[in-house]
Amino acid sequence: MDNDFLTLIKRIKEVKDLDELNDLKELSDNFLRNKKREAILTLLSISEEMGEEEILKSINDLSGYLKSIARQGS
Repeated sequence: MDNDFLTLIKRIKEVKDLDELNDLKELSDNFLRNKKREAILTLLSISEEMGEEEILKSINDLSGYLKSIARQGS
C-alpha cells in the first residue's frame, strides 16, 4: 500500500480540531495531485501501445460505470 495513503489515513484518525483539519486538507490535496500526475504519466506511457481511441473508450466506459454507482447511492 502507498505510504502517502497510509500517512493520510493515520492523520485522519488523529484529527482533534479545525486547525488539524486544515492541515489534513492540504495533505490530502497533495496526495490527490500526486495520484493524478501518476495517472497521467501512466496514460502517456501506454498511449502508444493502446492508442487514443482505446484510451477514450476505456475512459467513457469507466465514466458510465461511475455514473451507475452514483445513481445506486442516491
